[in-house]
Amino acid sequence: MRYMLYLNLIEILDVNLIDLEMEASSKDEVIHQLCSLLYENGRVKDLEKFKEAVYEREQIGETGMGNQIAIPHGLTDQVNKASVAIAKVKNPVEWESLDDQPVRLIFLLAAPTNELEKTHLQMLAQLASVLAYKEHVDALMGCETKEQFFKLFESYFDEFTRRKEENK
Repeated sequence: MRYMLYLNLIEILDVNLIDLEMEASSKDEVIHQLCSLLYENGRVKDLEKFKEAVYEREQIGETGMGNQIAIPHGLTDQVNKASVAIAKVKNPVEWESLDDQPVRLIFLLAAPTNELEKTHLQMLAQLASVLAYKEHVDALMGCETKEQFFKLFESYFDEFTRRKEENK
């Protein structure tokens, strides 16, 4: 599958990659569960090799963005299809964050290296644009079903896309 020059984050979101009731008490548990979710849904080829790529990125610098959000990512040839796995943990988890606060909402980005190299940067930029608004984050945190989360996120993404088009 070839990617467009401009990746649309909504096109790679999948309700099957959302877990709003994750039982995890550590960053390692969250990463393992999200990587497993990607693997079980056929998005990554090798679970352990993909986890290695995520941890390599974690060593480069913090992926906690502040406001209870973390966006870890793995860029590797182990990714079958650009994807994002999402978790809301029941209890805040310690994470290296810009604001030194624990996180509750985690977006694990998976991007292939054998496709468009900018895929992960586009995913990250689009995601950060949606999550830049505290009211968006608060509303997403309040979602109780995967479907509700998906629809709300989609509406925020549409809003981001409209603003971007208006500013051209």
